[in-house]
Amino acid sequence: MINPAIGRSSRAEPRFSSKLPALRLRNPVRRPAFQPRSAILGRWQPVCWVYVPLLALLSACGGEAPKAQQPLTVQAITVTPGRFAPGIEVVSRIQSTSNVVMRPEADGRVVRILASQGQRVKAGQPILVLDNVQESATLDASRSGAIKDRANALRYIFLNDQGAVSTKDRDYYVTQAMQSRDQVRANAATLGYKFVTAPIEGILGNLDTVKLGDYVQKGQAITGIVNNSMLWTLMDLPATQAGQVRLGLPVTMQSQGDPPVRGVGKVVFISPYYGENDGNTSPNTVLVKAVFPNLSGELKTGQFVKNRIITGMSEELAIPAQAVQMKASQPFVFKLYPLRQVLPKIKASPLLLPAQKEALEKLPGSTPIAVQVAVRLGPMQSDAFPVLQGLSKGDQVVVSNTALLRSGMPVQVAGSGPSN
Repeated sequence: MINPAIGRSSRAEPRFSSKLPALRLRNPVRRPAFQPRSAILGRWQPVCWVYVPLLALLSACGGEAPKAQQPLTVQAITVTPGRFAPGIEVVSRIQSTSNVVMRPEADGRVVRILASQGQRVKAGQPILVLDNVQESATLDASRSGAIKDRANALRYIFLNDQGAVSTKDRDYYVTQAMQSRDQVRANAATLGYKFVTAPIEGILGNLDTVKLGDYVQKGQAITGIVNNSMLWTLMDLPATQAGQVRLGLPVTMQSQGDPPVRGVGKVVFISPYYGENDGNTSPNTVLVKAVFPNLSGELKTGQFVKNRIITGMSEELAIPAQAVQMKASQPFVFKLYPLRQVLPKIKASPLLLPAQKEALEKLPGSTPIAVQVAVRLGPMQSDAFPVLQGLSKGDQVVVSNTALLRSGMPVQVAGSGPSN
């Protein structure tokens, strides 16, 4: 039956069915000339850890030669010896070697304040003056009496020389003059107690607790004076490390500011006993003091700093921290080998096809190949690690783009020309 809507039999062949064979003939589907085993068998298929990255340079599609890919450009350094200073690191508080509390030595009312807080003062400089009317009058009277007694003593010495008076009378007046002189000194000292002076040179602390008219008592804490030119760092070392410390060992210090303040000193005291849990010291620790000059004047008493007691000096192979990668707590570096050195292993690998091995043989023999190597390192110092095992002097290791590398990948070292 003819369908008038379309003018064809309802049992006509489906559309395009006669054209499909022709499409297959004109556009045959081609398989790639080469597929790695891992691509055919799935991602779980194990691959050679050294040589598989080279397949990217060798695989082809559609039977046409691939365009040459440029190797990854990296920076490399040559492993050389460096000086390392093993030591003990500890955080501690620093104190001034000259730090005193200023206390009056007599009772009295404050009548004058001669210095201000934060002012640098010299030893013996008056800070406060207490009421001293009575002490001043007593000193004046004793001075007058001393002058009179001295005059009498001189007169009786002259008369004794002339034989006019006895030696006994002369000695009496001489002794009286000496006593008057000593009394003047005692009264002057009593008056001096009414002047609160700086016992050391340094910076005057807070004086807000004392005002004009306040009554202060003998021994009352007025303020403090600190001289930060020389500082102590008080370090509590655990018993496991205390045996490494000796008097005279150098100590480096670094503040926690930005930029940090640095200093160098030496150990001057090691406590003869271990600390107890008394609130002031940590149990089973030894107090170690180091002294160092505060050359910049920026450090202050009570500040926390990071110390490093240098227990020795050694020379080890050194690599920068950026060259190291960690895998399961194992440090690795990428060491550079020339292709000619690893090519025999590549040719012996059963995971590469003969065509791939032939293509590798066409690469220049000096092509750098980055190979991941396990190393054993010491503690990091100044952004560098001492190499204890895994590298030799003169080896080249990669220090840039390490996150993009895979073991066995050809690379181009920055600053070097193309491989020949």
